[in-house]
Formats: sequence, C-alpha cells, structure tokens
Amino acid sequence: MTATELPVPLLIARQAAATPDATAALGPEDELTYRQLDQRARAVARELAAAGAGPEDTVLVGVGRGTDWAVAVLGIWYSGAALLLADPATPDERLRTLLAAAGTRYLVAADHAAAADLQLRLGTELFWAATSGAETRVSDFEPVRPAPGALAYVLFTSGSTGAPKPVAVGHPGLARQARVLAEHYGLTGADRVLQFAAPAFDVSLEEALPTWCTGGAAVFVADNMVSPGELEPFLAGQRISVVNLPTPYWAQWAKDVERRPRPLPAALRRVVIGSDAGRTADLRRWYDAGGPPVISAYGLTESTITATCHEARADALDGDEVIPLGVPLPGVRAYVLDEELSEAADGEAGELYLGGACLARGYHGRPAPTAERFVPDPFAGEPGQRMYRTGDRVRRSADGTLRFLGRADDQVKVRGHRVELKEVEAAVGALPDVVDVVARAVTHLGEVQVAAYVAAAPGRAPDPAALRRELSARVPAHLVPAHLTVLPRLPRTPGGKLDPRALPEIAAG
Repeated sequence: MTATELPVPLLIARQAAATPDATAALGPEDELTYRQLDQRARAVARELAAAGAGPEDTVLVGVGRGTDWAVAVLGIWYSGAALLLADPATPDERLRTLLAAAGTRYLVAADHAAAADLQLRLGTELFWAATSGAETRVSDFEPVRPAPGALAYVLFTSGSTGAPKPVAVGHPGLARQARVLAEHYGLTGADRVLQFAAPAFDVSLEEALPTWCTGGAAVFVADNMVSPGELEPFLAGQRISVVNLPTPYWAQWAKDVERRPRPLPAALRRVVIGSDAGRTADLRRWYDAGGPPVISAYGLTESTITATCHEARADALDGDEVIPLGVPLPGVRAYVLDEELSEAADGEAGELYLGGACLARGYHGRPAPTAERFVPDPFAGEPGQRMYRTGDRVRRSADGTLRFLGRADDQVKVRGHRVELKEVEAAVGALPDVVDVVARAVTHLGEVQVAAYVAAAPGRAPDPAALRRELSARVPAHLVPAHLTVLPRLPRTPGGKLDPRALPEIAAG
C-alpha cells in the first residue's frame, strides 16, 4: 500500500516512528511527543479491543479539547473502531438520542470518574477506556488496518429542521482530505497549527490530521470563545503558523485590526476561513493591516469537510462582494445544475452538487435520507458514482471559479422583489460600528419580512432606527430589513458558526 493510499491512523503511526521526539500535541496543561501520543493511543486501543470494539463500531469521544482528545481520537482508530464526535457537555436527553441513533456501546473518557458520570447521565452502561494513566500502560498493540471503505467517524449535523442527521464518513475520503489539504496549505513538520474548533466539530479533524500526517504540532487553545484581540497573545506566544477560523470570527478580527492598527503575530503565515460566506471588504481590511494570505474554504460534513478553496490576492480585490467558493480540490467534482439536473452554462445560477472521493458514505443507518441527498452521478462516466445535493445556489465563472449566491431556501420575496439574505447582510455589515450581522426571513403579522440582528463594535450602542435610516440612504428599500435588533454579540454554536435558532424573537409592532 502506497503512502497516498494509507488511512490517516497508519499515516500518523508512521510519522510517530519517523519523528518520535517531535511535539505532536500541546494542550493547556501538557504536551505530547509523537512517541507519547502513539503509545498512549495504543494503550487505549488495547482496552477498547479487549472490550470488543472493532470495525463499524462507534465509540463516543467523551473528552474535551486538549491532549486527551488527541489520544482518544487516535486510540479509537487504532482499535479499528470509528469515532462518534459529540460534545460531552451536550444536554443529557440529546446525548442519549445521539448514542442511540449511532448504536454506540463504547466510550473513551478522561478517567474513571468522568466515565461514571457520563454513564450516569446517559442512563446506560458502556464499555470504556481512559486516556489518563495511558502513559504508564506501555503497549505493543498493533494498530488495526481499516478495511477499504471502513467507517472513520459519525458526526451529527442539525439540518434545517433541527433533527440530527448522523453523517457517516469513511477512511478513504478522510485520508484524501488530510493528504490534499496538507499539500494545499503547505504544511511541514515546522508548522504549529492552532486547534480552535470545538472537539465535536469536524473542522477540529481538519486542523489536527493534516498536521499530524506531516509531523507538525497541534496547539489547543483553552477557550475558543475569546475575542480575536484576546487570541492574538496566545498565537504570538505559541508561535502559531496556521489558523483555521470561522469566517465571522475572522471578519471581526479584520475589522478590529482596522480600528486599532497593530502588528499581527509574527509567525502566522496562513489563515484559513470557512463555515460561512465572507466579504472581500474584510479581505481588504486584513491585507491593508499586513495580514498573511487567506484561503477561504467551502465544504460540508457530507463532503468530508473542505471541498473547494479560494485564495484572493491583495491586488485583486475590488468593491465588496461575497468571497468566491473557488475551485474544487483534487478528487472533487463540482456541478452547477438546474432543476432538471442539466448543467447550467457559465454565469447562470444553479444548485451546487459535489461528487468524487470526498463524499461521505451517507447518513448512518438512514437509507431514505441518504438516497434523497446522495443521488446517482450521471456525469461521472462510470457506474455507481454519486453526487451530493448541497442546497447552495452558485454560478460558475468562465475561469471555473464557483461563486456563492445563497441557500436555495434563503431567497425571500419582499414587495415583489427577490431578496438574497446574504445581500442584506452585506449591506448591513457595511454600516459603521457593525461588526457582525445575520439576516433571517420571518413571518410577522402574516407577512414574510426580513429581520437583521447585529453585533456592534465594543463600546458602541447604535440605535436600530438610526441604522435603518442610514441603510435607507445607501441601498434600495427592499434591502432594508423590516426589523433590526442590536445585540452585545451574536449567538454561536460550539463550532463558531452563527446559531440562528438562538436569536431572540423580533419585537412586536
């Protein structure tokens, strides 16, 4: 088996053999060399395998951010089993629902007390292994080689209805993703990559796995809810070279650096942004402040995280528009299709479908929703290929660049005008003192209207009526939200995405 075909856990094991004394993971309280990570993971794997865990079994990753998380992830894979990525702090009822849907009977926890607490909350007994003390349990356990197409992890996404959907990702797609992104981001053993995403969010894997496959160090921040200004000293002190941040968080950073000019952390050479559409105005702010190159990444859990990338040069920015989705990564097929599943011409709008090795296996144990979203690919040229319906509206430029237009379900008709919510967000976000914004369609007094929620710059408390008046002087009336609410900060998920369902109800009247 060649290096390009090896699954991620075996690539990491090979890296541990090649650079055993290099730092692999650095957490708030301790750090692990590659030898220590490998040995502790083998000890966890031995316990899981002895309890019966193996291929196609899911194991709950019951630890938070830090080196224990690194040990749990690799230990589960070494046992041959798959990860169930879920936040241990999730409310008990939802956590029980997730475990039942994934058929999970195994757990990795920090220690006996943590395992007992989780089992009490879940109301069931699980076979478990502990990450603590694993350093004393030297093990010669040989990592299990995953079979072709074997399950790597299950991650639940909320979906538009709020019902959790268990996405099942296989080892081949994960190995491709780690290999391609390591090359695309230029990762080497000298890199120190920030672990910013929540451990139950798949971007945490995108931060760690390409890093470990190339011998770099994954550095965990203790709290990913700190402001960008508060994060900067950590980046500088830890000599972080690459960060992967939610786009709204990075946009706040760009605006803050514009308001308070200052040198950015010297070792930072690459910024990756994703999870939401960004604006070229924020790119211009960033580059004017001397920021390093930014790659805007697009993808979904169903596409094994990142599927397309775009890097905009500082001298190629004009006006304020949505940052393009860019072009597909190697091995990814991207189609822009109309309602009849015919390819749209360049420049015409259509829905984005993704195909290729990036695709997840489907929804774990749910053949009906899998068949609905993962459909046969008539363009692949070989039988059995699939494509995933993203629900995102895009158009392809003549040079092949994909440009985001909005969600298929995010287009609203206001007084006869078709309004894209992203266009409203761009208009509101350009107002002075506004650092973050989300626009939503709401039904008020029987009429579909647009509501915008904004977070103001620190120390500023703009009047919503004044903001609407200023906006009315800049854009057509149909782009002015009927409701505008100013909040101290917009609610976010543990992964850093905006959480629209946590927004307050619009005021009556």
